[in-house]
Formats: sequence, structure tokens, C-alpha cells
Amino acid sequence: MDPQELAQFETYRARMFGLAYRMLGEASEAEDVVQDAYLRWREGRDIATPAAWLTTVVTNLCLTRLSSARARRERYVGPWLPEPVLTGPGHELAPEEAAEQRDSLSLGLLVLLERLTPPERAAFVLRSAFDYSHREIAEALGIDEANARQLYSRARARVGDRRRRFTASAEQRGTGIASWTT
Repeated sequence: MDPQELAQFETYRARMFGLAYRMLGEASEAEDVVQDAYLRWREGRDIATPAAWLTTVVTNLCLTRLSSARARRERYVGPWLPEPVLTGPGHELAPEEAAEQRDSLSLGLLVLLERLTPPERAAFVLRSAFDYSHREIAEALGIDEANARQLYSRARARVGDRRRRFTASAEQRGTGIASWTT
């Protein structure tokens, strides 16, 4: 890959990290997704619209990780909360990263996103945080536009719902062993 292609990828890195972090809730997982997207970028040929292509790749990588994360969270003892992104001394952000960080979703909203299925979360983040159209969301998720609208609508309703997506019995809470149900 020539330096110009690498520089082009770097212009999208902060946005792709933001998307992955909002969907996954862990900075290390988000960075891994961005690195995986970079590897696919290096192999890609004739990418007409890099921003759309990278959004699709990152979204699909996140959906894959979220699907496998569901199994890991079933064994996890304690609440699932997103990992904070380090911003203190020694972790200064570049101006564009600082702007992206200011626009990040609050911890409370990330907790609410836990109520959503991975496709609902993708639709909600792409629409609410990145202002993608339903058509663009449909393209990124590989579904039709009506389904993208329905995913977003369902996600908005679930975020506003006070019910928990997962519940554990008193016995499970006492032992720390959770077998989650939806």
C-alpha cells in the first residue's frame, strides 16, 4: 500500500474508532476492529466511496463481535458497562479526536444500548450518532430500507423502555452465575 492510501485511511480512523467504540463499548475491542478494517482496506481494490465502505466493514465487524460477545457476557459476573477511553496526561487527543470524543455518547446511553440487539444497536448508533439515512444504514447492514427503518424504530422504543433486556433469578444473582434470557 502506498503512503497516499495509508494517509487516506488515517483520515477515517477517528470516525471508525468512534463508531466501533459506540457499538462495542470497549476501547480495546474498538481498536481491534479498526485494525481489522485496515487489513481489509489494504486488500481492497477499487473502493469507490471509502467512507461508506469503511462504515460497512466496521459495522459488520462490530456485529460479529457483539454476537460472539453475547456468549462471553453470559459467563461475566457483574454489570456490563463500557470501558472508559483514557484521556488524562499522556493520553492527549489530537484536535479531531478531541472533537470526536466530545461528541461521544454518554455512559448512560451506552448502558441503555445494552438493551438492544446487535443489529438494533448498529441502526441506532448509525442514525442517532452519525446521522446516516435509513438507505445508508440498509446498505451498511445489507438489508432493505424498510427493515432498517424498523430496526431503528424498535431500537428507539427499547432505549425508552424501562424494562431490562436481561434478568437473572435471585439464585443466579447470589451465586454470580448468570444464564441470561431475553
